[in-house]
Formats: sequence, structure tokens, C-alpha cells
Amino acid sequence: QFLYFIGLIMIQYGATRCCSCCINRAILDSDTPLQVKRKKLLIVVCLAMMIASLGPLMATVRESFDNYVVLINVVSVFFASLLTLIRLCVLRQQATDSLIMQYLFVVCVIIVLGDLESQAKSGPPVWPCFVLLVDVMLVLECRAKMSSILVGFVVMWLLVLAVERALRFGMFDLSITGSTQEVRREIYDCNKLPCEVDISKAAAAASVQLLVFILDFICTRGFAAAVLAEKNRILASIETANRIAVS
Repeated sequence: QFLYFIGLIMIQYGATRCCSCCINRAILDSDTPLQVKRKKLLIVVCLAMMIASLGPLMATVRESFDNYVVLINVVSVFFASLLTLIRLCVLRQQATDSLIMQYLFVVCVIIVLGDLESQAKSGPPVWPCFVLLVDVMLVLECRAKMSSILVGFVVMWLLVLAVERALRFGMFDLSITGSTQEVRREIYDCNKLPCEVDISKAAAAASVQLLVFILDFICTRGFAAAVLAEKNRILASIETANRIAVS
């Protein structure tokens, strides 16, 4: 346990140093405050994603890994994060809306696959990660069209999940391996897993999830808009004061 604790401290120290070096390398003297904020947040997220995916990757190398959904998630997040770091720190590109959208697209696919795999095993839903994704997009001041597309995609995904729970058209079966299916048949008393639910319960669950997601988006967008408006007012006041002082 002592060696494990020492190892965690060393990993944390190495990750902190690596994060500082990447940020210093990526930020240019000509960067605007928005670019600095975007680069810092993207670098921290990419490094955290890569560290989190190292464990499953090493387990895949050491032994056979039959859960292909988790394997696709891990490989996708590792290489997407690595490619984004290379573009920011090695090629020293700007954190444009296009770069952010490309990375967020990969993250959306990972969340969808993870949510499908978890809910097929009657586990906790992973889709609330989309809420954090929308918050990040608003904080990074991405185009309004990007956040609207993401909201529409999440609404469609939640409706598809509700239909699958009620009608079982086979989407959950794609993410269940043979061994997992045998184990779950010993736990649940139904032919197709996860077991069907009543259409009213599926509709109620979908309504609650949609309400939480949309309300969070509206509140966060309102907060972000208020902050941006306040910043613009302050900048306008400073500009006016400078003009008066010069004249």
C-alpha cells in the first residue's frame, strides 16, 4: 500500500509537470485571453483523458480483452487526446472552433458507446456527461450553432434510449458479449436483457432526463450570456474613459 501511495504521488507530480510544460509550449505571446483559456482547458482535459485510459490499455496488452465497446472507447479517447495535444503543443495551432468541435465529436461518440454499454447492463447512465460537455462549450465561448447541434443530438439520443427500453429493437444487444449475457441471465428473469419496462415508465424517465438536460443548458447559457454582456460593458466603459482621457 505504501508503494502504491508513492506511485500515485509520482504520477500526480509527473502529470502536473507535464501539464505545465504543455501549457507553456502551447501558449503564444500573440494569443488572446480567450485563446489562452481554451488552450489551458483543452490541455488539462486531454492529459486527464490519456492518464485515465492508460489502465485499460495496459490490461488489453497483458491479456485478452473481450469487451470491444470499452476497448473502442479507450483507444479513441487516447489517440484523440494525443492528436489534440500534438496540434496544440507541437504544431502550436490555435484552439479554433474547428479543433474543439473535432475533439468534442470523438468525446460524444465515447459517451454514447459508454452509455449504451452501461445501460445494457442495467448500470448507471453515462449520458449526463453531455451536460458537462455543453457547459464546457459555453465557457469556451464556442459558436452558438455548435451547442445547439449538441443539444439536438442529446435529445435524439435520449428518445432513442426510451424507445429501446420500451420496444427492445436490438440496440442493447449489440453491446452485450456472450459471457456477460450468460452472467446476467442468472440475475434477471427475462429472455432478453435488459428486461422490458412499461411504456409509461420509459416515457417518464425520458421526460425527467430531458428536463434536467434542457434546464441546465438554459441556465448555463443565461449565466454565460450575462457574464459576456458584463464583460462587454466593462470594456466599452474602459474604451470611453481612454478616449476622454486622450482628448
